[in-house]
Amino acid sequence: RGEMKLFTYAGNTHALQTLIVARYNGIDIEVPSFEMGKDNKTPAFLKKSPLGKVPVLETPQGCLCEAAAIARFVARMRPDTNMYGSTFFEAGQVDQWIDFAKNELDLPVGMWIYPILGFIPTNANNTKQAQDDLKRALAVLNAHLLEHTFLVGEGITLADVVVACSLLNAFKLVFDAAFLAPFPAVVRWFTTCVAQPEFLAVIGPTSLLQSAAPAPAPAKAEKGADKAAAKAEKSTAKAEKGGKEETPKKEGKKEKKEKTPQPEKKAEPTPEEKAAKDRAKLIAKVVKEGGKKGVEIEGAADMGGLEFFCTTIESPDGDADLLQMAMTAMNAPADPDQSEERKGCSGRVGKMIFSAGAKQLAMVAYVPDVTAAKVPIAEWIGAVAKEVKADIIVQPTKADSPDGGHVACAVVKADPDAGKFPLKDKDTAMAAAFAFLRSKDAFPEDNDDDDDEVCFGDDAFDEWN
Repeated sequence: RGEMKLFTYAGNTHALQTLIVARYNGIDIEVPSFEMGKDNKTPAFLKKSPLGKVPVLETPQGCLCEAAAIARFVARMRPDTNMYGSTFFEAGQVDQWIDFAKNELDLPVGMWIYPILGFIPTNANNTKQAQDDLKRALAVLNAHLLEHTFLVGEGITLADVVVACSLLNAFKLVFDAAFLAPFPAVVRWFTTCVAQPEFLAVIGPTSLLQSAAPAPAPAKAEKGADKAAAKAEKSTAKAEKGGKEETPKKEGKKEKKEKTPQPEKKAEPTPEEKAAKDRAKLIAKVVKEGGKKGVEIEGAADMGGLEFFCTTIESPDGDADLLQMAMTAMNAPADPDQSEERKGCSGRVGKMIFSAGAKQLAMVAYVPDVTAAKVPIAEWIGAVAKEVKADIIVQPTKADSPDGGHVACAVVKADPDAGKFPLKDKDTAMAAAFAFLRSKDAFPEDNDDDDDEVCFGDDAFDEWN
């Protein structure tokens, strides 16, 4: 077979599928270090992939482009493993599910997670359409898996690998319990696939969105335990009653006579106390949103090898202090004792976050120590602030992050007479932030060799509206 190399960026699901199939077939494929925006622009690489796209498989016979073609090539290298089915008909079924993943899963998954990851603007209609499309596709998948353990034949084939990889990031980032409730067979099949040694060797353990797990049995057990305990307590109390001297009526009357006066009602909170309580609730909400966004960014970094990221945080409503709290929550380390929900964990990723309120737009930049030389934070916040005429209110200062680094903050006041609107400035500022990152080769261009080209901008989805 000779030596083969797969050129791709880290976490590219369209490359992971090939590496997983290679594990099943016992084929070694080298994956050299590769930086999008740099290595894919070299003359040597453009000879391999004239469009500068990835993945690219280099073989002794030449180079192959297109993700599906590469996966099919590697799957067919060992017919005895049945990765392409054990019969001619099963091979056709494998192709059917590969096309199903491309046509029915990849685009709606992207349209749901890309706004969360900050790749494209949020559009409620497009997100709703993506969710509806995925429900239809998962219903088809679930109906098939109710009668079959795997997609084709009696074992895992390339079909399972490709479809599972297409759904990988959705399971990690957006598929929650409510969404997955109608598709238990899909959940069973997916968790079975990603638990296989060949999957684990390539993608490691898959951390699903915490709430995506089926309703845990312990919750019902606790409820039953509570009822049992109450019943036991009632039985014990009944057993302990005895004698004519303790009739329920007499005891009840006695208790009524000995009843102490009810305490006076608490005074209504003062406006100051109410404001403090409301502020505390808002801070808790901000910290929760920041922690959740941090996990999403961690997943995006694992998915695409990202070092920098830009996104919005809604709950601060333009409050710069609250937005800085959100950034701290995003960078917070994982709590080893926190079993219910993972939060933060994105301190290794540089980011700029935005919050638009009625009165102003706030933005906070963060760059960890490891990438400080690549993207100087003062230059980054300065370039974005200049674009929207914002004031830098916090110069780069040491960040509260396990990965070190610095933070900076800027705001731009609303001024309708001058055409300054926070929501409009937010879009301009975010575009400027991404442009600066690209100028430093710190954010990848859209050069993934995925057959369904991803469109950017709301006007690219007219057929959905």
